[in-house]
Amino acid sequence: MIERVVMDESWRREIDIALNESDVVGVQEWSGSIVLLLHVLAVPEYGPVDVDTRRMLVLSEPARVRVLLRRDRIGQYAYGPVVPLSDLESVDEFLASASWHGSMYGWRFLDDPELISDWPAHVSLDIVWASTPARHSLYWFNECGREEDGESVAYCIEGVVEFEQLQVRRADGTPVALEVFVADGKLHGGDPRVAPEAQTTQPKPPPWRPVPDIQNAAPRHASPHRQQP
Repeated sequence: MIERVVMDESWRREIDIALNESDVVGVQEWSGSIVLLLHVLAVPEYGPVDVDTRRMLVLSEPARVRVLLRRDRIGQYAYGPVVPLSDLESVDEFLASASWHGSMYGWRFLDDPELISDWPAHVSLDIVWASTPARHSLYWFNECGREEDGESVAYCIEGVVEFEQLQVRRADGTPVALEVFVADGKLHGGDPRVAPEAQTTQPKPPPWRPVPDIQNAAPRHASPHRQQP
């Protein structure tokens, strides 16, 4: 069951902090919810660093999903033209194809319409689930790249999901209380566990691919209507 949280300004600020420096490496629809596959900075207040940094951000009762994919012209002001995407599977396939990923930064992701104020009128993918707007929105992005014809090509993929409720789960489906998620997302100044020397000796986190077969995030809702990019 989705954890019911009244997402006031205090909650939004805490979740924004926890999401900073996270890597969005997948976007999928599971049982009518939008699920972002993340690698996060998870450092508990006490004890060892969590070696499994995989988290699922489950956004239930989605009303609309928009995605914008463009070539990232590094060193230039403007991005390349909009790259059309056919559906959420193609979004996830693109993220899975990236040979390197960047982390989200900026400390602002929830309920901030200004974050997409510079988007073009037509985006790569626009899916509408509901006729009325949802109460919340989440902005995400990944500055990434992949090899194409022997050349490293950089991209910027961005998205915004309008939704009603938010829950966090581990990669095996175990729910993570939002209090724990936001507490683990706060880096502790001077903590030797996150010092550069310590990070070089820590094992690499488990990969997200293949994605675990856990699709019980939320009850299914009405089928979406996709608008052509």
